Amino acid sequence: MFKICKKCGAKCCKLGGADVTNQEREIILSAGHTDHFVKIDSDHYEMKSKGSICPYLKEDNSCGIYHVRPIACRCFPIHPEFNNNKKEYLLALCPLGKVLPKELIDRMKKDSTRIMDHITKTRFTDTKLPKGEIEAIIKGVDKLKNFILE
Repeated sequence: MFKICKKCGAKCCKLGGADVTNQEREIILSAGHTDHFVKIDSDHYEMKSKGSICPYLKEDNSCGIYHVRPIACRCFPIHPEFNNNKKEYLLALCPLGKVLPKELIDRMKKDSTRIMDHITKTRFTDTKLPKGEIEAIIKGVDKLKNFILE
């Protein structure tokens, strides 16, 4: 998967940083990584990005926190989204999506649901990101939307 991501240019990591739970944040910090998080509520932290780029993305487009990356990153290109309080799973237009077996997609959907429900629902309603950053992230995500999974 590393080759696919590097060849793509890690576009998913250039959509802003991931939102994380408190437990995920603690795991990242305990592994010795720099704190790039802003608290949204007791179990929701937003990653401060650098011009819509994940602060943990290395220059060679590899992940600096790969072994402790949050569930949102581990589940990409599967992304839960709420439209009118109805959850849909999107498969982002990503080269990785072409090689994922159905079993892995199903597990990614389950994992993303388990942790991401609260975070996804409040992603931009409680954000502390600057307006320009939010607009850039939404624009980037819209470009990656491919189709809705059932």
